Amino acid sequence: MPVLLQICLVIVTIAVVTIAVATIRVMQHFRKSSDEFSRLAGEARQVIDQLTNVAHDAQEIVGTFRDIAPRVRRVMDRFEAVGERAVTLTDTVIQEVELPVRAAVAIIRGFRYGARQFVERLTQRFSGRVSTNGGRNHE
Repeated sequence: MPVLLQICLVIVTIAVVTIAVATIRVMQHFRKSSDEFSRLAGEARQVIDQLTNVAHDAQEIVGTFRDIAPRVRRVMDRFEAVGERAVTLTDTVIQEVELPVRAAVAIIRGFRYGARQFVERLTQRFSGRVSTNGGRNHE
């Protein structure tokens, strides 16, 4: 065989070996990448399953709130009605009790003041001296 042909055969063999080594390395990287993608896909499935469970739980909670909301509204309406009745009752008590009591207290104070003045005048008339209340004519 001629030398040139042998050199070309050696070069081709080295090229084939280099291509084979490069292909093996690429295959290893590809295998590592595919293993990583498989691991990520497994984790993604777990996350998706968890999200599905969370979504299901959220649907149950929303359904429960839908069931409870009318009851809560009725309770709030009742509280509002009770509050309005309490305000009406308080207003009635103020109008029917407080105002007459204040009037009675004013009448009693007026009567006491008038009685005190009357007693002082009688005391002055019969004794000729002023009472000892310090000159105060009010409470």
